[in-house]
Order: sequence, then C-alpha cells, then structure tokens
Amino acid sequence: MKILFLCTDNFTRSIIAEYCLKDYLLKNHIQHISVSSAGIRANSDISKYSRLHFEILKEMDIDTSEWSRTPFSEDFFIEYDLIIGMSELHIDFIKQEYDREISLFNKVYNGLNTPVNIGSPDSPNFEVQMRALVQYFKDAMPSLLKNIEKMRSN
Repeated sequence: MKILFLCTDNFTRSIIAEYCLKDYLLKNHIQHISVSSAGIRANSDISKYSRLHFEILKEMDIDTSEWSRTPFSEDFFIEYDLIIGMSELHIDFIKQEYDREISLFNKVYNGLNTPVNIGSPDSPNFEVQMRALVQYFKDAMPSLLKNIEKMRSN
C-alpha cells in the first residue's frame, strides 16, 4: 500500500507525518506500506519558515535527510492508494482542482473532522506548539495505520 500525506507547502505537517510513519514502519518491521508527502504549493518560498520540526525529529532519531519538496500532481491519484490531507484547505483544493475526494488526517486518525494546524513561528510558545505537533503525529501512527487497514478491508 502507498500512502501520501498532503499539506500546503510540503514543508511542515506532511513532512512530519511522512517521517513519523516511516519511523513507525521501520521500527515495527512493516514493509508492505510505503509513504511519501507532497504539497499543493510545494514551489512556494519557504525561506522564512521555521526548520524547528527537523531539529525535533532529529532529536527523536528520525532521519529526514532524504526529504525533498514534492509538488502535488494528478498522477498521484494513480500512484497512491490513499491520499491524506492535513486540513480543509487541502481537501477543498483537491475537490476544486481534480473533482476528487481525499481523506482528512484527523478523520482517519481519530474520527474527528478537524484540521491539523501549526502555530505561527512568531508566537511566544512556538517551540512548545511544534514539539506538541511532532509528538501528536508520532503518537498517532499506530491508530492511524489500524484505521487505514479497517478502511481498506471495508
């Protein structure tokens, strides 16, 4: 099975989700699933974005050295078995541009129709928020995979 995580710039949320799932798959010797990420605006300027999440993942011994930004492509509907967006923006973009439906991360993970958002890098508690976001994705992976397997069997 091939899973694609989708966010806006393919720089924060989808990257964290991708590498947390890759780490979980590796540590649990799961080889029948591959995972990637993409962004609906993966050609945007990210020079002012925080790279803190890369440092946090590294602290968790999660290697992101193979990461590169990937723009979303219509071919991904053929290449991937499941595309998971981080917010309504990604769901709506896919619906408007391609007239297709994709899954929302939290809907698959915990049944809630809510977005996964990130805080503003200039907020005073941004590091706390980013650490919580990375931990959220890391903690989500066992349940997310279990729920994906349930979806696929129905």
